[in-house]
Amino acid sequence: MTKLKLTALLACMLSSVAYADTDVKLYGKVDLAMQYMKAPGKSAVVSMENQTSRWGLMIKEQLNADWAVKAYLEAGFSADTGAESTAGVAFARRSILAIYNDKIGEIGFGRMGTVQSISSPYGIGLPNIDPFRTAYGPAYEIEGSIAGDGRVNNAIAWLSNKMNGLRIGVSYSLGTDSDDRTVPQNNRAISLAVNYEVGPLLIDFGGSQFRWGKLPASSFSKTMSKADAAKLGNRKNSEEYFAGFRLNATDSTTLYFAAQYMKNWRTFYYWMPKNEAVKGDSTTAGNQNGVDGWGLNLGFRQKLSGNLTWVGAAGYTDASLKTAQGIKENGERLRFATALEYSLTKRTSVYATAAYGRNYGQLIKYSGGKNLYTGMVGMAHWF
Repeated sequence: MTKLKLTALLACMLSSVAYADTDVKLYGKVDLAMQYMKAPGKSAVVSMENQTSRWGLMIKEQLNADWAVKAYLEAGFSADTGAESTAGVAFARRSILAIYNDKIGEIGFGRMGTVQSISSPYGIGLPNIDPFRTAYGPAYEIEGSIAGDGRVNNAIAWLSNKMNGLRIGVSYSLGTDSDDRTVPQNNRAISLAVNYEVGPLLIDFGGSQFRWGKLPASSFSKTMSKADAAKLGNRKNSEEYFAGFRLNATDSTTLYFAAQYMKNWRTFYYWMPKNEAVKGDSTTAGNQNGVDGWGLNLGFRQKLSGNLTWVGAAGYTDASLKTAQGIKENGERLRFATALEYSLTKRTSVYATAAYGRNYGQLIKYSGGKNLYTGMVGMAHWF
C-alpha cells in the first residue's frame, strides 16, 4: 500500500470515529390553529394563527466519559406564512454553546431563556408549575398572571444535575437590548431557580433582577432640563420572586400552584412602562418606574383517557404603576383558561381551547378594554 493510500485510509478512519462521537439531532414543531379572539376595544376576529412553530438542532460531542460539548440552535417560524418569527435573526429562540460534566452539570453561553423563564433548555422555573406547559400564549400559560424573564443575549447559565431530587439553575446576562453600547448596565439580568422533587411533589422557587442602568444626558432632547433628564433616565431595577409546586395527586391528576411578587417590572403582559425617554428629538413619557404587585396561578391536568387530557387554570394579578408624573395607578387582572388535548400519535395532537380575561382599574386603559375572549381549534406535530 502506497503512503498516499495509507494516509487517505487513516483520514477516513479518523473521520468516521469523530462522526460517530458527534450526535446531531434535528427537531421541531409545526403548530397551527383557527382562532377566535375578541380583544379589548376591538371587533371579534377569526384567523389562522401560528402557535410557536419552530425548528432546531441539538448537537453533542462526547469528549470522554465525564465531559461533553453541546450546542443548541433554534429558530421560530410562522407556519401559516412560512416567514421567520424574528426577521433578520437566524436563531432568535436560542443560540447556545455549552460544556457538560456528569458531576457539575452544564454551563452554557449565548442567547437563551433565563433559568426562571419558560424557555428551554435552562428554564426550570415557571415551566414546572404551569398547567398548560407554556403552550397557547399568555391568555393560557402562566405568564398571563405571573411575570417572566423572557430571553436574554450575551448570557451565561449553570444548570446542575439532579442531586437527591434537588436541582439548581443560575443565569446572568451581560446585556440584551439595542442600547447596550449606550448604557453599559442596560438590562443586565441575574436569575435563580431551584427545584426539589420528592415523590409526587415538586417544589419550585427563585427570582430575578434586571439592572436597567441610567441613560446618559446626551440621549435626551437639548430642550429638556437636566433635572427632567436625570429623572427619566434613571430606570429602577426590576425584581421578582416566585414560588410554587406541582403535585401528582393520582396517576391521572396533577395539581399546580404558583405565586409571585414583582417590583418595578417592565414587561408584564399589557402593562409595559415605556423604557425610552426620548424618541427622535422630542420627549416621550419615559418612566423610571415599573409595575409593582403580586400574582397567583393555579390549575390542573386531568387525564380523561389514554389519549385525552383536560387542562384548566385560573390566575389573578393585583398591581400598581407610578407614572412619570408620580401618580399611582392601580389595576387588577382575572383570567380563566381551559383546553382539551387529544393525542393522535406520540408526535401529533389536536386541541380545543377557550380563555377569558377580565381587567380592572387602570389596567383597562393599558389593555384597551375590560374583557378578552379567545378560543382555538388546532393541531400540533413534533418531529
